[in-house]
Amino acid sequence: MDKMPHSNQKINMPSHEISPRRQAQFILAIASLVGIILGNSFSQWCYMLDILVGMELLVASLTGECILEKIIAKLPWNN
Repeated sequence: MDKMPHSNQKINMPSHEISPRRQAQFILAIASLVGIILGNSFSQWCYMLDILVGMELLVASLTGECILEKIIAKLPWNN
């Protein structure tokens, strides 16, 4: 049986890490959708979740710093 020649080339695997900013955006989007669904299904008080998400996005856009992003960045899988 013939042996295949070995190559010394390194294989660059793509990184599957998601940045803390994208993780925060994902969490805020899910929270907003959950607030809409719960507001339509159970109580109009659940729309408060959407208001909180909107306020966080407003503060993040005005200051350039997202509180949720800072919290997520400190989690063990982001180190």
